Amino acid sequence: MAGLLKAVGGLVIGIAILFGIATLFSGSAAGVAAGLIGALSYAFNGAVIFALGLMLEHLEAIRRECDRQSDMLTDLLRKMPKTDASPREPGVSQLDQLAKSSFKFRDI
Repeated sequence: MAGLLKAVGGLVIGIAILFGIATLFSGSAAGVAAGLIGALSYAFNGAVIFALGLMLEHLEAIRRECDRQSDMLTDLLRKMPKTDASPREPGVSQLDQLAKSSFKFRDI
C-alpha cells in the first residue's frame, strides 16, 4: 500500500509538471497564470500523497521491528543479575515483575 501511494504521488507530480509545461506554450498570459496555479496545486497534492506513502512505509517498518525489540528487552531483563529488593518495598523487585510479564511494545 505504501508503494502504491508513493507511485501515485509521483505520477500526480509528473502530470502536474507536464501540465505546467503545456500551459507555458499555449494561451494568453492570464491563461498561463491560471494554468501554472493549477499545476502547482496538483504538484502539492502529489507531494502530500507521496508523503503519506512515506509515512505509511515508516509505520510498517516500526511494526515489523516491534516484536524483535520486545524480545530483546525481555532477554535483557532476564539476563540482569538478581539484586536485593529495594528498602522501600520488601516484596519482589520491579525488574522481576517485568521479566515475568508478557509485555509487548505493540500493546501500548
